[in-house]
Amino acid sequence: MQKTMRRLRRLQRQVKSLRLEARAQRRIVAGVERRFSRLKSRVLRTGVSAGPGRPLTPQSIRSLRERLGMPRIEFAKLVGVSPGSIFGWETGRTLPRGRSVARLRDVRKMGVRAARGKAGRRRARRRGGRKTTRKTARR
Repeated sequence: MQKTMRRLRRLQRQVKSLRLEARAQRRIVAGVERRFSRLKSRVLRTGVSAGPGRPLTPQSIRSLRERLGMPRIEFAKLVGVSPGSIFGWETGRTLPRGRSVARLRDVRKMGVRAARGKAGRRRARRRGGRKTTRKTARR
């Protein structure tokens, strides 16, 4: 009789510990599901809002950069972020946040000349007349 009671108590302790473990696992799973649903809703979004009715999607960021005719390095200088950030935004791996969104809105409003001027890129202009060489300059 005592032997069976010991076995029964041992089984009761095991069941109790298994219940506690199962409860902890359910909490963990619920937390993971919450995080997953947040990530899923973030991925399903078309992009970050860039004003009324104009979201900043990866395609819109890339088309803006291409419209300005800039490589990622120059565009990154213009926006004030790293070229890696531009790559992440254009591929959809990351989303611009905070000040970057505001800067992208400002760049979107700029014209091509203004953006190139701000980025420090100027096109070489030809001046009228002939080129002077060393020989002609000495005469």
